[in-house]
Amino acid sequence: MKRFGIVFWAAATLSAVALAEPITVDGVAAYVNDSVITISEVREAMAPMVPELREVYQGPDLQAKIQETYDDVLQSMIDDKLIVRAYDADTKLNKDAMNRHVERRVTEFIEERFGGDRQEFLKVLKDEHMPYDQWHQRMRDHLIVGMMRQKEVDGQIVIPPREVRRIYEENAAKYQKPERVRISVIVIHAGTNDETRVAKLRLATETLAQLKGGASFAETAKRVSEETKAQEGGDWGWLDLADLRRELVEAVKPLGFGALSGLVSVDGDLYVVKLVGRQAAGLTPFDTVRADIEKDLRRKETKRLYKLWVDRLRKDAFVQVVKTNNP
Repeated sequence: MKRFGIVFWAAATLSAVALAEPITVDGVAAYVNDSVITISEVREAMAPMVPELREVYQGPDLQAKIQETYDDVLQSMIDDKLIVRAYDADTKLNKDAMNRHVERRVTEFIEERFGGDRQEFLKVLKDEHMPYDQWHQRMRDHLIVGMMRQKEVDGQIVIPPREVRRIYEENAAKYQKPERVRISVIVIHAGTNDETRVAKLRLATETLAQLKGGASFAETAKRVSEETKAQEGGDWGWLDLADLRRELVEAVKPLGFGALSGLVSVDGDLYVVKLVGRQAAGLTPFDTVRADIEKDLRRKETKRLYKLWVDRLRKDAFVQVVKTNNP
């Protein structure tokens, strides 16, 4: 039978992955008006984030990050309760329409996850010790929070084109692009003694002569080159000129499109470079970065408007967080 393992809280579906440490005694994480948020509810909501934290941190750093995540998730859950309360108190909103939307999403969820088999869905809920009413409430609250955020925050954001242009012009240095080149390279490593060094120099000299005689650079690279890009025809792709070794920069700078360098010695290894393309340094065109600037401004405005909204909700609410260590 298909396992459920999914509850609704801050996202449409959130895997209920258990933390490593079992919960032996539950407790109150916060009081919000006449309701409570329990420690186990916070742990359940933050559980999907913990495995990634364990991959990156350990010891005291891990515990500090888990505590930080717990605090952030708890604040988000408090916000959600306040938002749902504001929805319930708003007599101008079409509650019937929302109720119909919730029931549609419930039906869609059961269809998507259980092929429309409601009895199987209810059995899985029972196996996971979650009453249907509790699950339905979470679904309803999640959808309400999304709708209210759209109404009070996302729907209020306006990014004037002149503001986007102002950011671009005032941060011209940020949008400067360096000179870039696309090069193909053949590398012949230095020998380990006098005899092999002579042989390597002979091979490099003969290779350069063949290239100047019209041999295919890509095919020659596949046959001769001794570096990782050999089987790609020696194509190094687009690179900032400043990222190349000084010897290669000096060799590439005077080259025209399709031209070959001479033999270039870098730490004893011998290079032959072909210039495939060049992009001059300069200011990135406004149209190229406009979408990114708008996205950044929208992100900042979303954060600002959300904070203002939630702060207003908190002024008229009773919120008490219960300090919890080692969540």
